Amino acid sequence: MTTAQKEALIAEFLKGADAFDDVLSMSPALLTFRPTTEAWTIHEHVVHFVESDLATFHRYRKAVAEPGGPVVGYDEELWAHALNYHGTNLADSLALLKLLRRIASAHLGSIVDRDWTTLTYTHSSQGPVNLETWIALYIDHVDFHRKYIERNRQQFKA
Repeated sequence: MTTAQKEALIAEFLKGADAFDDVLSMSPALLTFRPTTEAWTIHEHVVHFVESDLATFHRYRKAVAEPGGPVVGYDEELWAHALNYHGTNLADSLALLKLLRRIASAHLGSIVDRDWTTLTYTHSSQGPVNLETWIALYIDHVDFHRKYIERNRQQFKA
């Protein structure tokens, strides 16, 4: 992967920090609407997304500082329920997301000349993940959750 390609990915990754700003203007009824008993609410999607970014911040840094080192996954469903995501302030969560992505993007920009395929962590369930794969996963993670948010919005309207 070229330096320019890495810089483009970093820019896209950073853009993801603003992907959920619209939820701050949504009604509490929409934020807590659950389309099915097993579906997450918009509020839960956003808090999960930030929690995931917090975990992955540590993971990418582990890949740089301790290439190949182990990282442990977590049970997303269990965390969403056990940690009462609805009790988490969305504005604070989004502020944390922006900060994490700014710090990560600035750091990643400082290592674009390194071979990101050699910077890896070993996930407990996914196995080895290098920085090229990692950043693409977390760019795609935005779209994954935006689709569910839009689904919830549409079903709430109906």
